[in-house]
Amino acid sequence: MHYLFYLTLFLFLFGQALLYNNIDNDFFARLIVGKTYFQTGSLLNWDFLSYTPTHRFIDHEWGSSLIFYFLQSNFGDIGLLIFKTIIYFGTFFLITKIILLHNKNAKLNILPFVLIINTIANLLFSTIRCQSFTFFFFVLWLYVLEKVRLENHTRLLWILPATMLIWGNLHGGCASGIGLLILYIAGEFLNKKPVKKYFLTLLFCLLTLLINPYGLEYLKFLFSALTLKRELITEWQPVFSTFGIEKCVKFVIYLFAFLAFFIAYQLKFKPNINKVNKTKAIVILITLIMSIKSIRLEPFFIFSTLAFCYNDFYKIFSKEIPVKLNKIKEIFLFIIMLLFAISSVYTKKLSCVAWEYPVLEVDFLKQNNIKGNILCEFHDGSYVAYKLYPNNLIFMDGKYEEVYPNNLIYVLKNLNLSKDGWQKYLDIYPTDILIISKKYKIFKEIQTDKRFKLTMQSPQYALFLRKELVKKNFKPPTAKGKYYIETKFETNIDWSTK
Repeated sequence: MHYLFYLTLFLFLFGQALLYNNIDNDFFARLIVGKTYFQTGSLLNWDFLSYTPTHRFIDHEWGSSLIFYFLQSNFGDIGLLIFKTIIYFGTFFLITKIILLHNKNAKLNILPFVLIINTIANLLFSTIRCQSFTFFFFVLWLYVLEKVRLENHTRLLWILPATMLIWGNLHGGCASGIGLLILYIAGEFLNKKPVKKYFLTLLFCLLTLLINPYGLEYLKFLFSALTLKRELITEWQPVFSTFGIEKCVKFVIYLFAFLAFFIAYQLKFKPNINKVNKTKAIVILITLIMSIKSIRLEPFFIFSTLAFCYNDFYKIFSKEIPVKLNKIKEIFLFIIMLLFAISSVYTKKLSCVAWEYPVLEVDFLKQNNIKGNILCEFHDGSYVAYKLYPNNLIFMDGKYEEVYPNNLIYVLKNLNLSKDGWQKYLDIYPTDILIISKKYKIFKEIQTDKRFKLTMQSPQYALFLRKELVKKNFKPPTAKGKYYIETKFETNIDWSTK
């Protein structure tokens, strides 16, 4: 009854896509790049949105930008949500194909998938993210490599450089594909199997990476990005950091459950250590280390363990269920997921929302035609720029590794935390407007600064203006919530009028 399993899985993923429908922090920056290309036929190689120093824009996500803009401009929110569902369904479909490669008689049970997907749902489902492509291609490569390893279909290896041509222009996470190939070389070498074919595939993949708008500079950028310190970026924090423990409870539970199941398997089946597949062990071990090192890398461990260990762990607990009872169970689970999907449609209205952004503050500036340079949190930057350009420029946005000097994000941290000398940065980088999250120390400190005046505030944010910009009578922001939903993708950035 695999067809019912896949239908149930699709409904679950569709419901999750609607449940997590907040717009990703960098999505508006992606729309700007996509719109620029479709209107001018060229890619941005500079940043026109910031008043701080920038350098040449090497965009490792330019291909994703084109896809996202095409979907949003032609199909709206529904197109984005359905595309997100499809790409993750494809990812988990390939995982089931790996499971069936290891055991063609494996029973696909939806409950383990539901529980495991929930551990990383917040990383997967926020609108649509560029790393969605990396997750899909990583699992595709894993499937191809397992097909070659288990069934000796060496000719399938051509798929890797062919897809690298696409992957390399969609997201810098293509480096994980190179890493996966290297792990297979090491694992198969330890398994005393021929590795020449993997070496040749690796060479062709590296050569294919050169086919991009930036040539060799792109490879240099990928290397620098891989070695860039990201301790100030929340999703790059270690899992066992203070922030990680708070935000990754489900993953930590999964991690310890996996270790417990691993020990239980060893005790029950007592496998011969000499017969352990080294490739499988290395992939699981390295993705485990990666996931602990960084929250953002958790999905790689989830995908690897689900693909490689489903059969091993399932047989610890599986019991033969009468065929009729098993069918009833599958139909019951299908109905639950159908109701989940329907309720998600009803409550979320097939819409992406931007409530986590400073929508009221931005609308206030727009309604009153207030011009000037804006300091805001970097993850709000692309939204603010998208909505307020050309009247306003921003301090920085989420393209911190692609556009800005490395020290700028530390300057922003010093400002937010009001560290000694923070006031000088408002003059070094001439700032007229501040949209401040109330959680930061600067929210209280800036109220004592005679240069700025608190002009309006919402539950999460506060808007400060230089006193020379303050007027007696300002128009209030629009009160109707529906307005912000309908206008969230409106922008004055339009190259067709230049």
